[in-house]
Amino acid sequence: MINADDICQDFAFGLWRLWKNRNDVVFKGIHRQPLDILEAWRKSTSEYKDSLARNADDFSQRLPKTSKATALNCTKWQKPRFGTIKINTDAAWCKDTMRMGVGWLGRDFAGLLQAAGGSGSGFCHSAAAAEASAIRYALLSCFDHGFDDIIIESDASTIIMMLKKEVLVDFSIECILSDIEVLAQKLRSVSFAFVPRKGNRAAHSVAKYAFKEGRSFSWDCIGPEFLFNLLAKDVNLSIRL
Repeated sequence: MINADDICQDFAFGLWRLWKNRNDVVFKGIHRQPLDILEAWRKSTSEYKDSLARNADDFSQRLPKTSKATALNCTKWQKPRFGTIKINTDAAWCKDTMRMGVGWLGRDFAGLLQAAGGSGSGFCHSAAAAEASAIRYALLSCFDHGFDDIIIESDASTIIMMLKKEVLVDFSIECILSDIEVLAQKLRSVSFAFVPRKGNRAAHSVAKYAFKEGRSFSWDCIGPEFLFNLLAKDVNLSIRL
């Protein structure tokens, strides 16, 4: 009996492999033979299916245990160095509807908001995909606002470790991570960092707002009113609305 899920997976990985090969040709000048592309497609599909078969608990036990120590040392939002914009990202995702909301905001060395935005009209298959999509969305927005020296912060520790090549990539979101890498190469300086949820409250608020409204938003340095108190608290200002 034909398995519809297997067909969809094979088709998705085939499209992703063609897109990845296209990026290699355009950005790296690498031209591969059709049989090599086909073999890489088969390998990716096989590895993805193998990863699904593994026990989720066993996989989590093999991840590095560094994120907890980092969280203890830095639970608050930290200002970036002069000349760098810190971009915080987050996502809201509903398992039942597969709908997601993504949010981001950029602040300078003084903690002042430079821009923010989000979208609540997308769909994805997992929370991890939503978190990765939030980072991709933020990077695309950086081009619109002229940010080219940035730090991307997210409270999705495993996604950050994948982008920093510290753990194996989850093949179900490899296409999104590949897009992120391509976008990052177009900017002058990009680094990725984990931040505990307490230090990512502002981005979480934007993601929830976009998810609730179900549409896209973009704000300048004035920002939306619902963000004011969170931004003030992150830089220890006593002013509140």
